[in-house]
Amino acid sequence: MLAVPDGPLVGTAWLGEHLDHPGLRVVDCRWYLRPFDDRCGDDEYRAGHIPGAVHIRWDTDLADPDRPASMLAPAARFAAAVGRAGIGDDTFVVAYDDQHVPVAARVWWSLRAFGHDRVAVLDGGITAWRAEGRPVRSGVEQPSPAQFTARFRPELYATKEQVLAVATDPGAARLVDARMDAAWDAAGGHIPGAIRLAGLGFLGDGGRWLAAEDVRRRIDRAVATDRPVITYCGGGVAAAGTALAFRLAGLGDVAVYDGSWTEWTLDPTTPRASH
Repeated sequence: MLAVPDGPLVGTAWLGEHLDHPGLRVVDCRWYLRPFDDRCGDDEYRAGHIPGAVHIRWDTDLADPDRPASMLAPAARFAAAVGRAGIGDDTFVVAYDDQHVPVAARVWWSLRAFGHDRVAVLDGGITAWRAEGRPVRSGVEQPSPAQFTARFRPELYATKEQVLAVATDPGAARLVDARMDAAWDAAGGHIPGAIRLAGLGFLGDGGRWLAAEDVRRRIDRAVATDRPVITYCGGGVAAAGTALAFRLAGLGDVAVYDGSWTEWTLDPTTPRASH
C-alpha cells in the first residue's frame, strides 16, 4: 500500500514522484460557479489535465438528483461513481482544482464523509503544477473500475434540521458562513448567528494554502472552537474548503451543512438575517 503524507494536503513534488504508483488515483475536480465564471470544467479537463487524472463532477457524479443544491449522493450511488473512477477502498486519492472555488476540498470532504480517509488535496492545484513545467495530457482517461465501500460518517455531515436547531439555540454549536465575497454579497442574507469565514480566505499567493499556523491564527481570530462547528456556504463547496482549513490547522473535523444556503432558502419557514 502506498505510504502517504499526514494531513489534508500533498505537494506537487510528492505527487510528481508518485504519479505512476498503482495505489494512487488523481482526480480533476474543476468546476465553475456561474455567473461568476462561464468556463466548463469538462472542457478544461479534456484540454489538459495531470496525466492519469480522471474528471469527477461533484454536482452530478457525486450528487443526489432527487435533492436540491447538488447535495451528496446516497451511499450506493456514490460508491458506484467513485468505483467507476478507479477509486477502491485502499486507493489514495489526490484531488485538485484551479482555485476558482475549493471544489477539490468538496471531493475531499465527500470521500471522508463516506469513510475514505485516504484522500488529500493538491496544494496549489493544477495551477502550481503547470507553473512548475510539469506534464499535462489532453483527452479523457479510462481507468479500470474498482470496488469502493461507502461507510457514512454522520459527524461530518449536517442537515437542515440540525442547523435549524443551532440557529434557534446558538449554544449548541458554532455556525460558520464560508461563502466567498461575491456569493455573500449577492445573497444579501445569512443564517442567524453565523460567523463569516470564507473558504477561499485560506489561500495565499499562487493559490497555495496558507501555513498551518497562519490558518490556525485566522480561525482563532474569527470563531471560538469551544463547541462543535458547522460550516455552510451557497451549496456546500466553499464550506468544505473551510472544513479543510480546520483540519489543516490541527482543529480536527467539523461538519458541513450539505444543502447550505440554497436548501435553507427553499424553505420559507427557515429564519434568515440580513447583512
